[in-house]
Parts: sequence; structure tokens; C-alpha cells
Amino acid sequence: MLFIILLDFYNPVPHGGIFYGMYSGRDTLFNSDASIFIDVNLLQWRDCKFFIKYSSYLEMAEQKGKVILDPKYATYSIIGGIRYFNKLYWAYYFDHYCRHLIDIDLQRGKVVFNAEIFEVSNLERLSFNRDYYFSFRYMFYPQAIIVDWLNSRPYYRHRFIFDCKKNIYKGFFGGLNLEYTRSNDNPPITYYGIEPEIFYAVSRKSGELYLFMKYFYKIKDPLRSPEDLVFFGMGMIF
Repeated sequence: MLFIILLDFYNPVPHGGIFYGMYSGRDTLFNSDASIFIDVNLLQWRDCKFFIKYSSYLEMAEQKGKVILDPKYATYSIIGGIRYFNKLYWAYYFDHYCRHLIDIDLQRGKVVFNAEIFEVSNLERLSFNRDYYFSFRYMFYPQAIIVDWLNSRPYYRHRFIFDCKKNIYKGFFGGLNLEYTRSNDNPPITYYGIEPEIFYAVSRKSGELYLFMKYFYKIKDPLRSPEDLVFFGMGMIF
């Protein structure tokens, strides 16, 4: 057989994850976040896998009456592409995502992005069952006369994101996220992020449970910048 149908035989259970976290401080814009994603390998040809992924990300904010779990923004993402293994995992995929203001007129409260992404990592997916994990992504946002509708406003043009995690002691992992971005403005605007983090993970038959704490040491982003805030919570990878 040239192709293996992974969904039915090789990987009958899709990979996914979920987490919920809260922010330190009293900024009502940065209250808590929740996310869920599903990742499925559809076809395999030799060392190449064709995959799709869906994720949603909710940003909570105290909007009225001190309601904590009140979504203010929702981001929906659809990804499709190819993974290839040769000592490391190499991936090329497209990410279509849009960020909506909840309960607000969509003409005023939505931004749409389409990114072309190149990624290299030591694991196919994040896992705390291994001693360390790293991922490097280059994200390109096409913007020209013909494809202006693909990306709302000139927020992004080139993005470089590095993520690493290392087991430091019996299930405790240290991590670091770094980001450098150039916008499509004239002249370009530079954005950045420096985010150290700590995890404690436990593996079970049903998946990997973890607690985490992230510190937004330095961050400048066109959409949200929770600088000097701590983000802590729990999640599961299955």
C-alpha cells in the first residue's frame, strides 16, 4: 500500500489537549484563559504524514458584575499540512485563524489571519514523557494587493517562535518561550516575547496531567501584552 489510513489503523485515537489558567494581578482584561485542541494524522506515505488540527482559545475577562468565566475573545484555528521525520520532525502547514470579540458586532470585533508555517522539532508533538522537547517555527503572513483579504491589518509579516522544555527533576520541567516578530507596517514594528515557565507532569494511561506556571517577563504584541503577569493553571495531553 502506498498510503496508510492512520485515522483507522495507525492512530485510532486523535491526539489532543486542554488547559485552563488564571492570571495574577487585578487587571480585568487578563483574568483567565482556556484552550482545547485536536490533532489527527490522516494519511502516511513513507516518512510523511498528512495531518489536520483544530483549536479554540478563550480569553476571559471581568466584563459585568464581576463574572469571572466570561469570555471576551475567542480564537478559532484550522491547520492542515505535512510532517516529515528524518532524525528530527520537519513540518510545513497552513494555519487559518480568526479572533472574535464575544457579543460584539463582527464588523468591529474580528481579525483574520492566514500563516504559512515551517517547523522543526525533536518530537512529533509536545510530550512530558520525554526528557526534553524543543520546537522552532517560522511563520510567514502573505500580504499584497491580491491577498490583502488573507490577513487583517499589517500586524504580522515574519514571526520566529522558539519553545523548549527540559526535565529538571522527577517530573518537574523548566521551559522557555521566545518570540521575535516584524510587522508589515511601513516602517515595520518589532514585537517580542520572553516567557519562562515551570511544569509538573504526571503520566497516566489516559494521558499526561500537568500543572504549570508561566511568567510574562517581557512581551509586546499587537493584540495582548500581559507583561509582568504570572499565568498558572493545569492541563492534560491525551
